[in-house]
Amino acid sequence: MIIKELRYSLIHILEVRKLFKIKTSKDTMDYFDEIGRTRNLQPFILSKIAISLSIRSNMPLSDMDFNTDNNGLELNRQTITGEYDALYKSLIIVNEGHRIPDNEYFCKYLKAHLDRGAQMLYNEYRYSNDLVMYLASLDKGI
Repeated sequence: MIIKELRYSLIHILEVRKLFKIKTSKDTMDYFDEIGRTRNLQPFILSKIAISLSIRSNMPLSDMDFNTDNNGLELNRQTITGEYDALYKSLIIVNEGHRIPDNEYFCKYLKAHLDRGAQMLYNEYRYSNDLVMYLASLDKGI
């Protein structure tokens, strides 16, 4: 009986943890590492930019976006979304066009936008003349 209760407690702890922490893909970690070293930007800033780029693309997530590894950085929900968590969720719901359960929002949808947006950010970093000017120009026309 005690082992069964311990197993339940451990499963519960792991499930609760998934609601508050995610691990990026290894590619995302590598992108953030390279951009961070050259631009002096921390992962929590880069994650917000990446999520924003992904949502701003107005493309719903594809099956491929959900199939990324979890071998990268561990990020805390409060660090990524903070007081704007409800706003991020609302933007993702509008982008996806359907209701998203709370238990899938952070660990599935936000992570997918983070990893997809990191690829977009890295492409801009590699191919644009000035990443900062590019990012600053994004709010024009909104």
